[in-house]
Amino acid sequence: MPKLTLYFGPGACSLVPHITLEEAGAAFEAKPISLRKGHQRTPEYLALNPKGKVPLMLVDGKPLTENIAIAYYLAKSFPAAKLLPMGDLNAEAEAMSLLGWCGSGIHPRFGALFAPQKLCDLPDSADNVKKLAAEDTAKNFAMVEKMLAGKEWILGQWSVVDAYLFVFWRWAGFLKLDLSGYPNYAKHAARMAERPSVKRALERETSAQAELDKAA
Repeated sequence: MPKLTLYFGPGACSLVPHITLEEAGAAFEAKPISLRKGHQRTPEYLALNPKGKVPLMLVDGKPLTENIAIAYYLAKSFPAAKLLPMGDLNAEAEAMSLLGWCGSGIHPRFGALFAPQKLCDLPDSADNVKKLAAEDTAKNFAMVEKMLAGKEWILGQWSVVDAYLFVFWRWAGFLKLDLSGYPNYAKHAARMAERPSVKRALERETSAQAELDKAA
């Protein structure tokens, strides 16, 4: 197997491949960077990933970015882990559709909630940007809630999509969004929190954040 190195920001969407690597039982080096301190904008990091974002996974030193691409790479590299459906074209397409929606539909609305000034820098615009983003997020969560009805996992069996949905749930809790209308999603998040892979990834991220906060 190639050497895998994951650059992650504790609490960021890089938790998706972090969980996935743990779920696969992959050997990998974990390298935390502080998004709070702008490590993603340093010349050293930009030389590896000019996008200036996480996640970044090095495969034998070659950069691979974007959650969807990393998920696909890991699913193909560790087929026994069943990280994504493989072998059934319709199931594969459904999984990629959901991952695409996570990446381009749900995720960007959280960007607006966390940093509204990046979308509109007009005076007094932040509250309105956040209001619209919260409304869109509620609609997205309602769709997830419906998809999870009668199921433990979004595709019937565990997949990387579940890791992405777990990240969104955590973010929503951090932002104190009203989550009372999503009991299926809440149960999904609770199941995710009990998975050993998730516990290991979160423990590493908590420890890494503490070390990054201590560093000058």
